[in-house]
Amino acid sequence: MKKLISIILCLAMLCGIAAIPSNASSDKPEWDGDPVVFIQGFTGSPLIKDKGLETEETILGPNAELDIGKIIAALPPIIFGIAVFALTGNSDIISSGFGDLASDKLDKLSCLADGSSKYNISTFPHFAEEASAASLIANGKEAYIPEAAITDEIRKAVPDEYFFVFNSDWRMGQIDNSERLDWFIGEVLRITGKDKVDIYALSHGGQTAATYLYYHGTENEVDNVVLNVPAICGTSIVSGLLGEGPTNFDMNELSRFLSVMLRTETDLRVVGKILPGEFLNRLLKTVFLEVFQSYALGFGSIWDFMDIETYTECRAKYLDETKNAGMIEKADKMHYDCMANIGKGLRTARESGVNVSIMANHGTRLGTGAAVDTDFVIDTKSTSGAYCPEFGKQFADNYTPVGTVCNNPSHNHISPDRTVDASCSYLPENTWFVKGQYHGQAAYDSYTFDLLIKLLLTDELDDIYTDPDYPQFEIAQCPVDAIYAKFTNEISGRFNSKSDKLLVRNLSNEYSIVIREINADGCNVKCDGKTVIEPGATVEIPCEKVGENDYIRIEFTYARQGKPFTPEYTKAVYFSAA
Repeated sequence: MKKLISIILCLAMLCGIAAIPSNASSDKPEWDGDPVVFIQGFTGSPLIKDKGLETEETILGPNAELDIGKIIAALPPIIFGIAVFALTGNSDIISSGFGDLASDKLDKLSCLADGSSKYNISTFPHFAEEASAASLIANGKEAYIPEAAITDEIRKAVPDEYFFVFNSDWRMGQIDNSERLDWFIGEVLRITGKDKVDIYALSHGGQTAATYLYYHGTENEVDNVVLNVPAICGTSIVSGLLGEGPTNFDMNELSRFLSVMLRTETDLRVVGKILPGEFLNRLLKTVFLEVFQSYALGFGSIWDFMDIETYTECRAKYLDETKNAGMIEKADKMHYDCMANIGKGLRTARESGVNVSIMANHGTRLGTGAAVDTDFVIDTKSTSGAYCPEFGKQFADNYTPVGTVCNNPSHNHISPDRTVDASCSYLPENTWFVKGQYHGQAAYDSYTFDLLIKLLLTDELDDIYTDPDYPQFEIAQCPVDAIYAKFTNEISGRFNSKSDKLLVRNLSNEYSIVIREINADGCNVKCDGKTVIEPGATVEIPCEKVGENDYIRIEFTYARQGKPFTPEYTKAVYFSAA
């Protein structure tokens, strides 16, 4: 039921990262000695009704129970309702079927008009004393340590008594959540006797941490903060689901996203080609609006997922100045104070000694179909503050950087594919971008995973210039993608005069790949159509820059070997021409 509610509410944004070992190094990372506070993404924190009473019930979380009988009983009317909807467009039966299935959970999750919870709902762990990994393990609650692919690696370096799980009621707005985080950090420092904490915050948790830093970032209680794909200024998914226009889920891309989430190298895009995309888009949008919307609009978190413009429009449409006054007061503060000035707030926190770093992704159309550059779930602009053209387009050759935050002409904050201008981002010198990585999938990308561990646990990376192995712009290195390429002697995806070979690596852990063809704009690359690369291996292909283009585009056509019905795939990579 958690997955059903999550997918309908905000598509993939609400899906947790599967607790499967990552591609990360097994070496024990260094640790700077600060306690680590881990902040989960949306729906990650368990919610418990009437905690400590005889009527206690876990609504969402490791111990939540599913009524299998109810699910089985609901399937026939749902299937029949889908058929009726497909034939006639009438949604009464399908909406009733989903409503009956989810009504119990949704009612217990519902909020009052002022944004407060309808029922006595709390989180676990709540207090810092019970939230350390050591305490959770000692009390048989190890299942409450989230996101094993990431936390297991952190805990190789950080003793369990110094690793803390911060949970907040994810239905509430970030003004409330950030104040609870401020209290929680104080408790962690009191318990451990340390002076500062390090924070790792994912997605919705990144918005929580950014809000905390805006209001409390000068209080000298935090050392390193890593905001991984944070929803700092929301996501266009919410406006897409609430808006009048149709959603347009790309079923092919959604299927590929599922491959990455499941940590499988089996490419599921064939499923996306079979699914009736237009029909499923209408179905999902209808079910959301008729079953889930009324509940979702009661969550302060949903309002905080809206950008300022969308919030202003939806506030006038859905909220009553009197009845919803409590919610409006906090949501107004979040949007017109915090969001409107978040870049300045984050920079002020850094100037006060907080090492704030942002990890952002780009290069994927928004899951609901809008032509926005995203990581499939969160807009790149919302995560980083960077400027991006409409998805599928590039900056012109004579493009002038926005430069509102960094206007140093020696700093190149334009991505190699000319789709991201980081000169206007919240933190131009401390934001890393990965092209082609999906939301929340850093644990399945060796480069990104190593970067986040280094940023969180050490003080080795002052900015994007500190280590050439961690440039501001990089290409995703996920096994599902199979191909990764770079030039010899390049820095941050920038071809230079010493670059004479193209290094092509097979990211797969399972399959050899054969490169069928290489098409290149801006350089000559020789390919005989028979180049085979074993799993994890790299081959060198001679290349030579030609022309005066500002960027080089290389498109690979390749196939996996040893798989039945193996199709050919294409992948394009870009490099700036020095």
